[in-house]
Amino acid sequence: MNSGVDFAAGGIVLSEGKILLVKNKKGDSSTGSEPWWGYPKGHLEKGEKPTEAAVREVFEETGFEVKIVNNKPVAESRYEVERSGEILQKTVWFYEMEIIESFKKEPDDEVEEIALVDFDSALNLLTHDEDRKILKYVFNR
Repeated sequence: MNSGVDFAAGGIVLSEGKILLVKNKKGDSSTGSEPWWGYPKGHLEKGEKPTEAAVREVFEETGFEVKIVNNKPVAESRYEVERSGEILQKTVWFYEMEIIESFKKEPDDEVEEIALVDFDSALNLLTHDEDRKILKYVFNR
């Protein structure tokens, strides 16, 4: 198997003590088929800055218009995914965001469900341990 790298960016969208989550229709790899709860995120397009990708991805996946609170990522996640027989070292930068306008457009068809929930609900919904660690960090700063 070959290995490569993949960079992505996403949003930790906070509003009045709640956080925005998405239920993705399928896994992050080509072999993943189970829906999972996480933060809105996606790949950087050619020439795109991580902050631009994060805002774009949140808007595409949720329909929420957002703005970044701080240009420094609030969290970083690194993990491996398998895609088309290739192992990718994936790095995702998450930026703290606030909502400008909710449901400005229809959510992306990759997303099954959107939730704006409190800490305890988010902790129960999030599928991956790494995302739960990020949640705890963000709420305990």
